[in-house]
Amino acid sequence: MNKRTAKLSLLSLIASSLYAEFDYDAEVRLRFESFDNMNEKYYGTKPMIGESRDSYLMTRVRFGVGYKFNDNWSAKLSMQDSRVIDWGFKSDDFYNREFGEVNSSQTDSFELGKTFLEYKNKKMTVTVGRQSISYGDSRVFGPGEWKNSGKWIWDAVKVSLKEGDNFLDFFYGATMLHDPDDFSLNHRHGYYGGGVYGHYAYKKSAAIEPIFAYKTNERKNELYNSLENFYAGARVYDRDINRFFYDMTYIKSFGDYTKVTDEKVYIDAVGYHLEGGYNFKSLNTKVGLGHSYASGDDPNTKERETFDAVFGASDKYYGRLNLVQWNNLKDYELFAILTPDSKTSIKIEYHKLYAHQQSNKWMSYTIASMQNDHYGDEIDIFTTYRYSKSINFLVGAGYFMSGGYIREAATKNGYITDDNAVGFVAQVAYNF
Repeated sequence: MNKRTAKLSLLSLIASSLYAEFDYDAEVRLRFESFDNMNEKYYGTKPMIGESRDSYLMTRVRFGVGYKFNDNWSAKLSMQDSRVIDWGFKSDDFYNREFGEVNSSQTDSFELGKTFLEYKNKKMTVTVGRQSISYGDSRVFGPGEWKNSGKWIWDAVKVSLKEGDNFLDFFYGATMLHDPDDFSLNHRHGYYGGGVYGHYAYKKSAAIEPIFAYKTNERKNELYNSLENFYAGARVYDRDINRFFYDMTYIKSFGDYTKVTDEKVYIDAVGYHLEGGYNFKSLNTKVGLGHSYASGDDPNTKERETFDAVFGASDKYYGRLNLVQWNNLKDYELFAILTPDSKTSIKIEYHKLYAHQQSNKWMSYTIASMQNDHYGDEIDIFTTYRYSKSINFLVGAGYFMSGGYIREAATKNGYITDDNAVGFVAQVAYNF
């Protein structure tokens, strides 16, 4: 080998070594949605804002670059662009009275995505920067990825301690607000808070997950003067007990809430979810029952009893039309999950949805002196198909039958009608 060949080989080795330290990831997600007699904020044929019959295309593009400095240190920089084409809303329609800024979970154009510095060894990981924080079934901590721009993104410090299949995580930071007209690098935060999440696997299919969290907002706003809310609870599940399964989550909420009148009230709220069923392996089908509960505020007590879903994703659990969230809710569910092959999953759900306290807020309405508590019944069918490692398809539909609550509300609020509602979704996601 001559000197020229040796130099070229050395340069090639250095170049390939440097290039190997980088990694790239990207996502293009397109979703068509169509709804009739409802929209993101209002129900019925006469919404105050937006269209009662609306069809639109959601686009989300993400691109990230990672770099590994050595065996322990790495960094990531990513961008996200989320838009909705031909939608019946505009950015100002998502002005948030709690934070005094726009916060849209559907649109956020050319925004900084996951961007962090990370240290990692065999037993500990420390992540500093913008990140997604999700645990368990995402009911208590979850990014809300069904939303186009994502519901919860954190600027935070997270420390994760791991021993085998078990871990204990601690994090503190602030949640990012989504304003499509304002780049968030300088500052745009909602809640400040943090949490602790553990995972102890006592067998391969089962675990106990202790949970603690808190959120604060000390900025006076249109709704209150200050909020300090704490949460404590746990999730326990087993995916296979002789083909039976169960999943239980319980969260107690407590703290202080100061009204705009400077009156301080004690927070005393509860949220829980129970589900169980049987796995018919010969039929590739799981069948189960579920019940979700979240307390609403009782006007006859001094305490504030409204449970507010912590930092969880609630856009796929209580009916896929998202007419209710994990607050002021009683949801009774029957579901079946069919997996005819390794690439296809079909979920069929039936929900009976009730208010815990009839006069609490529902969607964008607060209607006093309500007597009925039955929002209505919803049937959903959603199918996912994994075409390849990179391409996934989803198609789904939901039908909501209005109950006594909505029929009564229509007599008290001229913008509400008691028509039934329907929604259709078709999505393709390409990851590379």
